[in-house]
Amino acid sequence: MSQSRQSARPLPLGPLLLLLGLAAGCGRSPVDPVDPAHPGDAAADRNASPGREDPLGEGVDRVVYPDQGWSPADSRRFYWTSQGSQIMPYDWFLALEQADSEKPFRSQENLLRYRYLPQKPDSSNPDGLPVGFVKDSGAKRDWFGFTCAACHTGEVHYKKVAYRIDGGPSLADTTGFLTALTAAIKATQDRPEKFDRFAAKVLGKADSAEARSTLTSDLAVIAGRRKGYDSRNFPPGKPAGNGRIDAFGAIQNEVFHRAAKPDEPDDSTASARPADAPVSIPFLWDTPQHDIVQWNGAAKNTPRVVGPLGRNVGEVLGVFGDFDIPEHPSILGYRSSVQVDNLKRMEEWLTTLWSPQWPAEFPAIDAGKRDRGKVLYDQNCVKCHDLIDRKSPTRKVIARMEPTGTDPLMAMNFDARRGRSGKLEGAFSRFLPLIPGSTKIGPEAAGAELLGNAVIGTIVGSWREAPKDELGQFEYRRGRSTSADITEGPDLGPPYKGRPLNGIWATAPYLHNGSVPTLYDLLSPAEKRPEHFGVGSREFDTEKVGLKTTEAGFFTFRVRDEKGQLIPGNSNAGHAFGAKLNEGERLDLLEYLKSL
Repeated sequence: MSQSRQSARPLPLGPLLLLLGLAAGCGRSPVDPVDPAHPGDAAADRNASPGREDPLGEGVDRVVYPDQGWSPADSRRFYWTSQGSQIMPYDWFLALEQADSEKPFRSQENLLRYRYLPQKPDSSNPDGLPVGFVKDSGAKRDWFGFTCAACHTGEVHYKKVAYRIDGGPSLADTTGFLTALTAAIKATQDRPEKFDRFAAKVLGKADSAEARSTLTSDLAVIAGRRKGYDSRNFPPGKPAGNGRIDAFGAIQNEVFHRAAKPDEPDDSTASARPADAPVSIPFLWDTPQHDIVQWNGAAKNTPRVVGPLGRNVGEVLGVFGDFDIPEHPSILGYRSSVQVDNLKRMEEWLTTLWSPQWPAEFPAIDAGKRDRGKVLYDQNCVKCHDLIDRKSPTRKVIARMEPTGTDPLMAMNFDARRGRSGKLEGAFSRFLPLIPGSTKIGPEAAGAELLGNAVIGTIVGSWREAPKDELGQFEYRRGRSTSADITEGPDLGPPYKGRPLNGIWATAPYLHNGSVPTLYDLLSPAEKRPEHFGVGSREFDTEKVGLKTTEAGFFTFRVRDEKGQLIPGNSNAGHAFGAKLNEGERLDLLEYLKSL
């Protein structure tokens, strides 16, 4: 394990939230001043690149930014501030070739293949890497890692113009990218000519037989880490595809893996369970104003700062944050690479982010249809999807947890996960014994117990001073495997979180698992929704409100396998409220949704 940049500090007395979030944290970093040659060009000020080298043929002429309340400096600090993610040494990433060629793995053409958003170089990003690819300064070396923006920055294209959406869901193929990265590292290990070129770039003037021997050993360590992570978290034959990731599954797998005792089986997958319930990457606007977060509503989002910190730390632990659970855990907390201060700053920045509005360059919204659609929305939708003022600094979001018959796997996996507790046997589920509800962990434990201990232990290990005592304000919201837990009606599967729909036009695909490509399809009867469609195109469909579903050259999402059997986690059923609408009403409601 790498050493943390922060040592253990005086203990907090208050309890801390257990859970995690897809929304990651960032911190302050230097940004370039506004380009004087383009004083009013938001894309130039943010150094966005149009990505004309797109191998999938979707390069654009220019990039524009809808007004979301952020300045160019706000966007750039969101893009480039570290959260403590350590995937591989930074200089190695720059030197790495693609597995099957001598082309740089980090080339814009290659990274566009995985739908990462291209950027021009600036002082925060001197190597011109995509949005969210960051140099993370570790104790002994710089690391390549992800910031929150790698997954939470979206883009849609219309008539050769890219509309970049801060806080929107990325279409990144994270599984594909990491699998290819692991393959490239292995190819560098296995092929002498590749290793020679790699070593020459990494070592430079320090190149020698001894240095190459050390590099060979270090490369084997990183290759083992990457292979182990992929084996634990990417079930064979079930790729997540673009815009989806099973964060809950991966985070719990990583915590169980780090908790394993040295004398337990030397197998990086021994305690793993298939991370086979990928969900859509959520959009971030209004997230700090929510009372609970996560698709299954498992994480309480209050009190401010400490609650969000718990979920954000959990996210970093699952996506390449380095942390060490010692053989005999103490109350001094765990060493980690997690940038706790940056996570706090990130949550504050997000309070000022607005949802994007339907661009003026898109076909105009029909006022008559919109007004009729508003009536239908009030009758059918507002119970679960409140209307809020997107700009109000005092806006609050009270989530609605209602079963709608959608795919249950994500919620069921979270509730059912158990495994050997390893080094955490005898430790406390909430890390500190004084926290109400904190109990001793047995030989086996629920994933949420180990996760809670790891998150709180990581935060404790980072604190410079004890925080304000907020005893009694923290609550772990257990997920619910079936709707029978909260209703007396028929079991419709687990409830997922309903939230306001402002900016929903920019967040396709839809449902928690990304199984429905457009809002029109979502408002249609389930049996009429497409059972396979392409994902990864950024071309926007202004009529159906979503992204083009071209399959050629793109990842194909499938509801059923080649035998016609439903793929667990991929069901597009449920949320059938639009089925009772006639075609005219469906189009009216669709027009209103554009206006939110």
